[in-house]
Amino acid sequence: MTTKMIDNVMNAHEKENSHPRARFYKKPIKRDNYNLDVDNIDTSQEVRRKRLLQFQKKCRDTAFNDARGILKEAFNSEDECDDVMEVDEIDRKKYHPSRRNKNYANQLMMSEWMLEVPQDLLEKWTMVPCPQGKRTLIVACKGVTKVYNKRGYLLAKFHSALPGGNSLEHRGSCTILDCIWIKQEKIYYILDVLAWSNQSLMNCDTEFRFYWLKTKLQEMEELQERKTYRNHFPILHLPSINCNTNISAALADLPHLYPLDGLLFYHKDGQYTKGRTPLVTWLKSFMLPEVLNILVMPPLDEQPDGYVDYLHYILHSKAKKKIGEPREEIQMEVVDEKS
Repeated sequence: MTTKMIDNVMNAHEKENSHPRARFYKKPIKRDNYNLDVDNIDTSQEVRRKRLLQFQKKCRDTAFNDARGILKEAFNSEDECDDVMEVDEIDRKKYHPSRRNKNYANQLMMSEWMLEVPQDLLEKWTMVPCPQGKRTLIVACKGVTKVYNKRGYLLAKFHSALPGGNSLEHRGSCTILDCIWIKQEKIYYILDVLAWSNQSLMNCDTEFRFYWLKTKLQEMEELQERKTYRNHFPILHLPSINCNTNISAALADLPHLYPLDGLLFYHKDGQYTKGRTPLVTWLKSFMLPEVLNILVMPPLDEQPDGYVDYLHYILHSKAKKKIGEPREEIQMEVVDEKS
């Protein structure tokens, strides 16, 4: 059935392969030719990016209100750090309604596949390497740090050195982060910031958010520590790489992030918006030589079995999602603050 679905999707996209833009997707990206002389071609992803950027400039209050709403929900939560959270063994592998907070569901900014090379890639885009892990929303508020998945289910509760994240100080602060949880290493890597110490950052552009986050984390070395009362798990910053630099060399210097899940490309002028957006795009590392003509060294160049090209891989992924996959099990992690 999966094969039939993939064939149907491929047939539906035959016209896309004959699109004038399609012949450029393997072109090398250089400063002199990255526009590829197709400025007048109506490319859907490029057009949607431009429209969204224009909308965000006019409606910055919308993003600010979204952040203010999620901050308000964090402060209105009745759960305090002194409460002991008990989880029955039966409920450890179920989506229990009591563990879901609808206000934290679907708040994460999600990427699109990079179907077209952005025309302003060199000037306006930043790349973030992403290790394999679980996407999470961290909410540090009222002296406790809680972790939710993208559907709003509570995954963990512990102390952290984030503003608002432990009972020793900053109880009146709230910090909200977009993170990746690496279960094997028990480390949280920060992708982005929604709010920091009651300061909403969702209406700020990517370049400012990343600068703010890097500056604040440099001032808080305690976030790198493990199993202290103030910080139970390391909460670390992911590097960002400007697309006008030597990406190949930059990736070679990041062995601690292997195995990589893929690479996120952020438009520097984009605001943090919940849901899927063309202002954040996604590629697997083995696609870089094919799509952007960027050399990657082993093991980043290892292709999966049966790999044909990046377009076929994307269509195969979309077909699998349409068929539907089993729901992942939620494992609740409760940290005893006294241990």
